[in-house]
Amino acid sequence: MKTIYIAYGSNLNHEQMAKRCPKASYIGSTILKGWRLIFKSVATIEKDIRKEVPVGVFEISDQCEKALDVYEDYPQLYDKHKLDINLNGKLVTAMTYVMVANYGIAPPSRKYFDVISDGYKNCSLDLDFLFEAKEHSIKADSGEGYESARWNN
Repeated sequence: MKTIYIAYGSNLNHEQMAKRCPKASYIGSTILKGWRLIFKSVATIEKDIRKEVPVGVFEISDQCEKALDVYEDYPQLYDKHKLDINLNGKLVTAMTYVMVANYGIAPPSRKYFDVISDGYKNCSLDLDFLFEAKEHSIKADSGEGYESARWNN
């Protein structure tokens, strides 16, 4: 079965997604209204009715979803959410991951940020959203972000 998946962080990067999910198909981008991008060292989204975040939209297989579950440390670090999105004028239900663990705001590592930035470019997304989230994470740094062995070295 195929699932519509929305990415907002490092999974926007097409090279990275190809390694993780070789059968994933990028099908476009959209704006997720009522959510904002934040960093707790790694990216997540949180509800905020005044904000919006650009996302990449992929069609993924069950096998790909299982690979993403491992990568996203589901269900310990991220949980799955079903969200309605506007895709090419049609309302569709898509799956994404949202951080569940109680970590504080903290800036991303340069390596991680660069991977996401490349993903924004791959998907032709507005980089202003990404830089705004990074600036917020620097100003509001709690010192209690998630310590990622993958990205913090």
